[in-house]
Order: sequence, then C-alpha cells, then structure tokens
Amino acid sequence: MMWREPLRFYPAAVKLAALATIRRERRLPLPGKVLVRRGEAVQATTVLATAEQPTGVAIVDLACPLRVSSDRAIAYLRRKPGAPVRAQEVLAARRTLLGLRILRVRSPVDGEIVAAGGGRVLIRTGARTLEVRAGFPGVVAEVIPQYGVVLETTGALIQAIWSSGPDFSGVLRVVTTGAEPLRARVLDPMVQGTVVVGGGWIEPSALEQAERLQVRGMIAGSIEASLLPRLQELSFPVILTEGFGRLPMHPGIFRIFSLYQGREAFILHPPASPDGTPGRPEIVIPVPTENPPPPEPVGEVVLQPGLQVRLLREPDRGRTGTILRILSDPQILESGLRVWCAEIRLDGEERRVRVPVYNVEVLRV
Repeated sequence: MMWREPLRFYPAAVKLAALATIRRERRLPLPGKVLVRRGEAVQATTVLATAEQPTGVAIVDLACPLRVSSDRAIAYLRRKPGAPVRAQEVLAARRTLLGLRILRVRSPVDGEIVAAGGGRVLIRTGARTLEVRAGFPGVVAEVIPQYGVVLETTGALIQAIWSSGPDFSGVLRVVTTGAEPLRARVLDPMVQGTVVVGGGWIEPSALEQAERLQVRGMIAGSIEASLLPRLQELSFPVILTEGFGRLPMHPGIFRIFSLYQGREAFILHPPASPDGTPGRPEIVIPVPTENPPPPEPVGEVVLQPGLQVRLLREPDRGRTGTILRILSDPQILESGLRVWCAEIRLDGEERRVRVPVYNVEVLRV
C-alpha cells in the first residue's frame, strides 16, 4: 500500500485581535524622502515621507539635430540631469563648417532634466507631491530608506470585508445591543461627528438619518447589495465587516467594538497585493499598555481541526463554526463536482456541515 502525504490547504484569513502589537508598512509608490526617524512618536496626520511624481514628460532628440551619433550627442549637452530649463533655452550646441555654423537644440518646454542618454534628453514638465501619512498614532519601528517606515502601535485590530470610502478616523459609538438591524430610531443627536457601530445590517432609514446627523462614519455587519449606489453618494464612509446581504456582525468583532466604545478608531486601506488582490479595510483602535501585548498573527494558515472559520457560500454564507476534521477523500457535491471538504460544527447549534475547503476563511482571533 502506497503511503500518501496529507494535503495542506491555505485558505484566506481574517484577523481579529482585542489587544495586540500592530505593525504596518506606510510607504510611497516611488522613491522619495523619509521625514521621520526610528523611535519617533507620530500622530495619524504626521507626514512620514514625500516624493515628486512627474505629471508630464518631453523627450528631446539631440543626435539628429546635431548630426552626430547617439553615443556622441550627450557630449554637447549644456545642462546636466537635475538642472531646470526654460522653454527655448539651448540644451545642446555643436559647431560645424570650421566653426562658421552652430547647430543648436532648444528645450520645447519649461521643466527639469531628469535623464540623458541614447542621444535623447528626458525633461519633466510638471510634478505633484505625494505624501504618506501615518494613518494612526504610533512609533516608527523601522525606516525603509527612500520609501517610508514600519509603524507600530498597540491596540485592537479588525479586518473588514468592504469599505465605501478613504482612510478616516473617529470616536466609536455603539448604538445597538447585539445583532439587531441598524435603524434610524437608534440614531440620536449624540452620534453627530462619531463613527456609528451596529451589530446587524444597515436599514435604508439609518443611512438617511445618519446623513442628517452628520456622522463621521458607519460600521456594521452588512447591507443589502441594492443599496450600493446610495452608499457611493453619502458624505460619510461605510465599513462592512461581513459583506452584502443581511448578515450579523461576528460576535467577537461586536465585543471588541463594545469594549472600546468611546475610543478613537482609525480605518486604513492597505495597498493591493502583488497579484492585484485588494487589501482588506482595517480598523485599528490604539490602546496604550505598560507591557507590550503579543504581536498580531502573521503568515499563512494551514486549515486544520480546531480553527474557527467563516463560510463564504450559500446556504450558510456568513455563518461561523469550528473545523472538526478535513475529510480524507474528495466529496461529490450536488453539482457533480468532486472537491476536498471540511466538516464544520456551526456556532450556536450542533449541526455539522461539509463545506469545500476553498469556501471558508479562517478567523484569526
């Protein structure tokens, strides 16, 4: 009998931590200048690094107008890379016919010479300043030369599913007692300027009331997908921890928000991964501590018994449970497909379900 090595599955994972040491890279997309030092304490609005991004370029041929080879053309250049130039300023000149004639090449634009080679000059015609801000208060743990820093803080971390807006921050105000829907009647004038948190899904009336009361933002478990166009019109961002539909917020997430009600939360949008997958919106709630808590979990997770997971497909989409075992052989689904499955006991009941391993995500609590 041939021995078969057990298969390993690496599903997506979501991080939920009530208290952890959180480290995040905050970096520029191109080389620039880092403005802070290692060990420096920064606020959310602190500019960590800046860079100049070209908004337009002009390529000027030198070789042909000067009637020389590409290799020789650069020898006649009067300005070096980094020098500013004005429109119609002479970039290069060469005397011919015993010095009686001068061949000239003029700049077609105002700008700055950024490169020269191959018989051509590259002139940057404009630039805009890029800034990377901290996004949350913390301490600079590492400096990434020319690009940015690794910022560290202690506190709670929640990875959400979806966000309608950019990075923002605000004081948390929990307005429901559990997984009930977020409706207009639970929003009073006290929510003005705060980040409203509801443990269920968002009803349309709550959006209109929140707009009138000028909330800073809204966090809930889910919302009907039909309301997506309305979300794009709101003056405040909406964060969903579970996705679209009528899905209650995971109890562990709701407990974290309830624990830290009244504290300021910072919502970040990490850059896409190298394969283009968008980063999950992250909610960071800084909490100072005397003794550093353990670091947040990092790296891939191997699917195995005992892990808590969330189901991603119907009929139990959004439900959570615990992995009991990974079935040793592929299972045949109603569709006729043969796939590897895990047996999961759903939270709140004894029912067990068999779910394809790629239809779950691990909750790293």
